[in-house]
Amino acid sequence: MANFFDASDISPSKKRILQSALTLFVEKGFFNTSIPDLVEHSGVSTGSIYHAFKDKEALATELMHHLLATIEAEQADILARHQTVKARYFALVEWMLRFAEAYPDVEQFILYARHKEFMPSVKPICSAKPFMTLRDVILEGQETGVLRQMDVMVASSIAYGSVLRLIQLYLDGVLSTPLMTHFDELTEAAWRALAAE
Repeated sequence: MANFFDASDISPSKKRILQSALTLFVEKGFFNTSIPDLVEHSGVSTGSIYHAFKDKEALATELMHHLLATIEAEQADILARHQTVKARYFALVEWMLRFAEAYPDVEQFILYARHKEFMPSVKPICSAKPFMTLRDVILEGQETGVLRQMDVMVASSIAYGSVLRLIQLYLDGVLSTPLMTHFDELTEAAWRALAAE
């Protein structure tokens, strides 16, 4: 699975800042995380933080960019390895569940943070490429006749809405069982609801 801050063009101190920002933004929230908090958590000086990032909003924006770019790469790999719509759908759902268990802090930042409040220039998360990739698999299924015709947003909600809800329950500590325990039920129920007759 992903290693979010391993790009060769990122300095070690910048990696520490990004990792600390992710941790603290999830634990404390964006507005409750101060530059001194980031200094203490990352071990990087205030000057180095401002040298790497213009301000806290720029830091959050770059953090989101790195997270989404890594997710996009993982999704592209899944699509390249699976040729049919059904195989792609099942593989993407499996990846979503495993990803949430492996990177709960990333999932919480992406799903729970109120991004528009502190990154007003960033598109809504549901419009980001990873979410569009999920939708496009459903659209492909409709275009090829594998999935029945309906509004693609409704179909995508059927395909992934229950998955995202289960992930939220897991992240909130309400679901006590591993996410993959529910994989078969989730995918089979959604596929039956969407599959063409």
